[in-house]
Amino acid sequence: MEVKKEVKRFAQDNTDSFVLLTPFYNFLLNFPLNFKLKNINKMKNFDFNRFKKVVVRDFHNTYSQYGMSILIIMLIPAFVWILGLAVQDDVVGVFNRRNFIKLAVYLTAAISSMKIYNSCNLVGKGNYFAMLPASLCEKFTSMVLYSFIVCPLVVFVGSVTVDTILTLLPFGPYKEYLWQVPDWWRDISTFGGYITNFGGYVLLTIKIFTVASLFMLANTIFKKNKFIKTVLWLMVIAFALILIIAPIMNHINWGDNWDWIIKLGEWLNIKSEEQLVSIFYWLQFVFYTLLTFLFSFITYRRLKKMQY
Repeated sequence: MEVKKEVKRFAQDNTDSFVLLTPFYNFLLNFPLNFKLKNINKMKNFDFNRFKKVVVRDFHNTYSQYGMSILIIMLIPAFVWILGLAVQDDVVGVFNRRNFIKLAVYLTAAISSMKIYNSCNLVGKGNYFAMLPASLCEKFTSMVLYSFIVCPLVVFVGSVTVDTILTLLPFGPYKEYLWQVPDWWRDISTFGGYITNFGGYVLLTIKIFTVASLFMLANTIFKKNKFIKTVLWLMVIAFALILIIAPIMNHINWGDNWDWIIKLGEWLNIKSEEQLVSIFYWLQFVFYTLLTFLFSFITYRRLKKMQY
């Protein structure tokens, strides 16, 4: 600190001469930061004790920076309940209530990394993330833990709890509990009765992981308005894909999903509907799993090469 004060005092008294010493001045001011970053980069890839400290630190950040947003998202069933007071009952049927909860979980997975780790790619502010006394592997694992599992799970449990409490009320539009209608996950999938509830749940979980990994990657790309820019770019990409794929689908006269599944089965000489649905299920499972690993890998590489 004394060295910094002397350098600053010299700069004020000798403004012209100090221009030549600017690189040396910057080195003195940034030396502690550079030294710490160098030591952090030399840490072992993964140490469980350091990892626990990072998880605790991220928990405090989640509570302070993201807690109110999580609470608002968990109250989506309450907004649906209020909506049901003014509209017809089928709007707040069990099927639609489940979809609103699924929407809440997807939304949480998308914005979690952008709320908790918003400054990880920002010059200056990103120093806090870079200087944490933990390896990048530990910090990234904690980021995945909160973005993929902790925050979406908290919102899911909270949303179901709110929905259950509202169903317990002797008045209002909610007449049935979420689990009273059978096939909890099957009726929101495209697999009819061939895929078990557990299979539908697993695929839905993988899709949530894919959304979380995609927005986690976008968090390292965009500097400001990250969520809005990500959504806009996704819309542009989707529109471009539609322009490319739609003429091809029309040319070969493929209709909805089930039509092209049947055509795929004919091409593979498979006539059983159960086998066709099973193939379609596993194709989706593998596709979303690969996307999740790809987005996560690119995010890790970007954080590793990030310049602060």
